[in-house]
Amino acid sequence: MQVSIVGFGDLGKQFLNFLKQDKSFTDFIFFDDSSKYRNKENIFAFFDYLLDCYRDNSFFIALGYKHLSLKHHILIKLSELNRSIPYFIHSSCFVSDSALVNNGVFIYPLCNIDKNVSIGLGSLINNSVIVSHDSVIGKCCYLSPGVVISGNVKIGDYSFIGSGSIISNNVLIGKNVKIGIGSVITKDIPDNTFVIGNPMRILSKGFELY
Repeated sequence: MQVSIVGFGDLGKQFLNFLKQDKSFTDFIFFDDSSKYRNKENIFAFFDYLLDCYRDNSFFIALGYKHLSLKHHILIKLSELNRSIPYFIHSSCFVSDSALVNNGVFIYPLCNIDKNVSIGLGSLINNSVIVSHDSVIGKCCYLSPGVVISGNVKIGDYSFIGSGSIISNNVLIGKNVKIGIGSVITKDIPDNTFVIGNPMRILSKGFELY
């Protein structure tokens, strides 16, 4: 199966390394507009992913937390074109049979996804993340390494959770929220808010993360 990875930065290279460990994925190509990749073999212009010649490929979107809205736009466009958008779960992870993992999700090694968890379209779950029971992760979220999400947490679309952060039970996190490294979240956070710390403090409101 030929695999198309949209983006060839550090994230794209990480995707490649993990996908190579899965024998069902072979023959990789990339789409990236960076000038330093322009003449490299198997790297094509960014928007060439729309070309009909790639209609039978499987697509992974390797865009970081600064481009979560664009990532969602690409996934929607690929869906409209009936392209294959698989999810990837590293073999070292535990994922409950009752968990729902949507298309385009990428789960790094050593994660634990508990019962009745839902992970939205295109979200990235980095190394050693724990998502406890009945939690909902929105579309195109980015959970950094070592994040711990307690039970019945709701996280809105396009949100970024910094490394080592802990989110308490029953917390509601809005859309387009940024949580800084090592934060402890014990109360709800509204949309478009940047918070950090233990105890949590608000740094800004009304910003755009993407």
